Amino acid sequence: MEFFREYPISIPFVAILAAEIAKAMVDLFRQRHKIRFINTGGMPSGHSSFVSALVVVVAYREGLQSTAFMTSAVVALVVMYDAINVRNEAGQHAYWLNKLMPKAKLEESLGHTHIEVIVGALFGATVAFILLTV
Repeated sequence: MEFFREYPISIPFVAILAAEIAKAMVDLFRQRHKIRFINTGGMPSGHSSFVSALVVVVAYREGLQSTAFMTSAVVALVVMYDAINVRNEAGQHAYWLNKLMPKAKLEESLGHTHIEVIVGALFGATVAFILLTV
């Protein structure tokens, strides 16, 4: 997998694509009426997968003491916090607005649960580690 060592920026994109495929498979397995692919919400979190893969790539290339690693780690934490808290709250607002105005049909599944974000982060980090070391 020399390509990934040569072009490490591609690794987070592979991680999010794999996470989104996994999310669609989980939705199929759960027999959901709506299959989510490149969409918000669901298991695992694609955004968390992307940023955690980025953190692993930066740690591998630049080291744990680098400013780039610290910056990528902070960005990852902000993205994951947003996925759990901010977008989840927006989904709750959409739920109540749909109750008040049924014709609105707003998307309610905007955020993630803690477990969806944790699984997404572990998924992305694992994908990055495998692609960098194989």
